[in-house]
Amino acid sequence: MKTVLFIPGFSKRDCTAVIDAIASHGYSVKFVPIKYARTTIDNWVAEVDAIYTKLDPQQTILAGFSCGAMAALVSASKINPAELWLFSLSPYFAEDFKNTLMDPSWGKSLGKRRMTVFEKTYFKKLANNILCKTILFVGQYELNEWPIMVSRQNHAKTMLKNSELIIVPNSGHDVTDKKYIQAIKNSI
Repeated sequence: MKTVLFIPGFSKRDCTAVIDAIASHGYSVKFVPIKYARTTIDNWVAEVDAIYTKLDPQQTILAGFSCGAMAALVSASKINPAELWLFSLSPYFAEDFKNTLMDPSWGKSLGKRRMTVFEKTYFKKLANNILCKTILFVGQYELNEWPIMVSRQNHAKTMLKNSELIIVPNSGHDVTDKKYIQAIKNSI
């Protein structure tokens, strides 16, 4: 039985329904409770790796939502998992902050320490090391609202070998939305 490490995003959401949906397909699911307060992506990845490195990567799927998807991607770039599932991958990579579609207020809201680390985290460099099957999920409403999300998802789809992009209709940046969960169930 494969294990799915599920990494949540910043927001406090009850991810029980997402975890149950994944488990209903016969996976063992482990929730990785990231401590986001006053930390950077380096800290988040260390929390993921503390669990991930104890598992067999060929029997492990990394799955993350939003900033949790970023942490999953960084971990996967070091040791390829069986698969990588990225739910609403955040646009906080070095390339994104140079993109004219990025709203400058987003960077300011992240804080100086996080920004310093994000500006050194290059998606292209990470993607070059990921060879496993990758499924990118994104809600249609977040694509409609934030053009930088369109750019991030398209760039990810292009750069990640063996990847598939699934746009969830009538859903936003909320992995716990019933429509988002149904798209996950239909695709994994």
